[in-house]
Amino acid sequence: MSVATMLQPTSRGSASTASSFEPVSRTNTYSSHDGARSIRQSKRVSMTALYVSMSAKDKDLEISDDLARAQRTLRDLKSKISTQSKKNFVLEKDVRYLDSRIALLIQNRMALEEQNEVASRLDDATELQEGSFPNDEKTQKYGNLFFMLQSEPKHIAHLCRLVTMAEIDSLLQTVMFTIYGNQYESREEHLLLTMFQSVLTHQFENTPEYSSLLRQNTPVSRMMTTYTRRGPGQGYLKEVLAEKINSLTELADVDLEINPLKVYETMVKQIEDDSGSLPEDLPRSVTAEFAAENAQVQAIIAPRLKMLTEIAEGFLSTIMEALDEVPYGIRWICKQIRNLSRRKYPDAQDSAICVLIGGFFFLRFINPAIVTPKSYMLIERVPEEKPKRTLTYIAKMLQNLANKPTYAKEPYMARLQPFIQRNKDRVNKFLLDLCEVQDFYESLEMDNYVALSKRDIELQISLNEVYATHALLEKHAKELATDPSSHLGTILAEFGPAPPQLPRKENRAINLPLYSRWETSFDEFTQALDITQDEVYFMEAKSSFVQIMRSLPQNASIMRRPLRLEAVAKAAGQMKDPVMVRKGIRCMELLNSLLEMGALDRADDYAALRDEVEQELAHLGSLKEKVQEETNKLDDVYKTIRDHNAYLLSQLDTYKSYLHNVRSQSEGTKRGKEVKVKELGPYKFTHAQLEKDGVIVRSNVPENRRSNIFFMFRSPLAGTFVISLHYKGRARGLLELDLKLDDLLEMQKDGQEDLDLEYVQFDVSKVLALLNKRFARKK
Repeated sequence: MSVATMLQPTSRGSASTASSFEPVSRTNTYSSHDGARSIRQSKRVSMTALYVSMSAKDKDLEISDDLARAQRTLRDLKSKISTQSKKNFVLEKDVRYLDSRIALLIQNRMALEEQNEVASRLDDATELQEGSFPNDEKTQKYGNLFFMLQSEPKHIAHLCRLVTMAEIDSLLQTVMFTIYGNQYESREEHLLLTMFQSVLTHQFENTPEYSSLLRQNTPVSRMMTTYTRRGPGQGYLKEVLAEKINSLTELADVDLEINPLKVYETMVKQIEDDSGSLPEDLPRSVTAEFAAENAQVQAIIAPRLKMLTEIAEGFLSTIMEALDEVPYGIRWICKQIRNLSRRKYPDAQDSAICVLIGGFFFLRFINPAIVTPKSYMLIERVPEEKPKRTLTYIAKMLQNLANKPTYAKEPYMARLQPFIQRNKDRVNKFLLDLCEVQDFYESLEMDNYVALSKRDIELQISLNEVYATHALLEKHAKELATDPSSHLGTILAEFGPAPPQLPRKENRAINLPLYSRWETSFDEFTQALDITQDEVYFMEAKSSFVQIMRSLPQNASIMRRPLRLEAVAKAAGQMKDPVMVRKGIRCMELLNSLLEMGALDRADDYAALRDEVEQELAHLGSLKEKVQEETNKLDDVYKTIRDHNAYLLSQLDTYKSYLHNVRSQSEGTKRGKEVKVKELGPYKFTHAQLEKDGVIVRSNVPENRRSNIFFMFRSPLAGTFVISLHYKGRARGLLELDLKLDDLLEMQKDGQEDLDLEYVQFDVSKVLALLNKRFARKK
């Protein structure tokens, strides 16, 4: 058996598992005439997962070599990323809603009732307390329901096709970040992808026009976009695009506008500013055609086209060279798009199929991150206007590579056609190469049985998520469970009406134990996989010997190669650890059974089993470095997600403070009396302190004088702040700035990142966070 075959995905917590869920070998290692042998070996090897899982139930056996410790660290980190991703998804949804509501408040167009609604939504954004269901019966029923929803993705796939656009976001939150929330665990990831396959199949079968496939804004397209925002997708974007985008955003003064009309307008404004008037042949208002034919405009645009093309080439090369870094799930979805296209349109050319693949990979994954890198956590600040426009052009050029470009709306983009022609074939090859990944169905079959054999699978979920999912299932029960005697029909019939959504104070985060009422026996399982008894014993023996070897001292004489399996089993049987003693005795029993069945031969020292144990141990030795490398990468992803979470929370704090101020003023006006507010501050901050905290982003103060500069912040009224700049030794401040919270929020809403204090420029978001922290008044 090849090492590539041995490295197929195994279950969570496996002693011999690879660090990610992606099948290691990307191509079929067996030729067609060996197909039957391939399937048999795959099934036999996958049994390792089951025996490792079974042995994991021996809680006393704790392998503690360097690899095990590195794997535990990596698993903990992946769990943290999964949890934090869900928190960010919820916060982003709240911030989007509040952005629109606060904008109305700034414009004084929000009624008091709406203010109360927003206040309630702000309260909902805080952390949930832990709790449980009122009784064990509910816990068991919902545990059974959610195990079925998780392990039989067809139900969620069907539900996603039935819900409205208004319902899809809350459902996706539960599906992507809760039911399949462990984003780096093979079983949950593969089940989620199976659900995608079902949804995509339905989409292909029910979309009449090829050109509209996957392009409309539907629950399916929203699902695909949300999937790319999970941890693996975010990690890829950070690793592949962040450096390129940051380098480009530093070119704040480089103007690469190629729209002739905009270029013309900028040009005549500059001429008018320089000379005070315009020549007769340069009228102020012109058509796009007139601007495009102007020789000066053409001369300005020509070098910009060259530079744009060079930047786009750089982005494209970086993306294509990182083919192997693209997350497995995203590549697998590309593969399904290709396969479904060929199935429905057998005569379709590869170029036409690549349009659909590119519609997912570029349109819904790569380009949104290029156009809005701040929201994808790739840069710290919103880009200046010129680099922001350049990023938009880069995204359009990449999209035109994936599409059949049309220039009806923007004819000036046709000037970039040479870039398209030069790269079209290689991009199509790249998109087809994305599809070259193995399937996971056999390992998923095993993972599902492993899940059935466990008793400690839990789902971290809120009560309101449970009740909202129940309500959607109840609403669409007739379509979802056409057969009332089906498992889903049986469960829903026992439930009765879904409980209503709980008020914020009563909602709780719970750990819901998952289990199945419909058990599968081990014999039924092995029969279904067509695995013989000797293969079952072989894989149990292999797994047990690997665990024993990892638990023995590395310098023990018994570790020398070639391994003497009988000696290893006897050494384990003589240890003080009772778990190891049981394993040693069991290994001797297995060796004897395999001898009787003729699967092994004592004369060659059990060579078939010994060689596979040694290969597995060698693989685990090389795996340690890969685990540590992946940990380092994900550490960076986790830090980015945490930083984004801190930004979102500071935004919510800003809205809370602002809403409190507005409502306080409204109450004072309503009662017809002045609201007496105590002045807060002043608080003193040095130049160095504000620079270190990122509040000062640029400073015109000479380096040798910065130690003498300090700032005073005070709040005379709710929502009003005074910032003054002082120089040591001078009685009066050098300048003083009055600020309203409205003004800062308005600047932030309009994308203005800098607050100019003449000598220094402040970061608007950081100033808001500082003011919230220092001047929080009692709500």
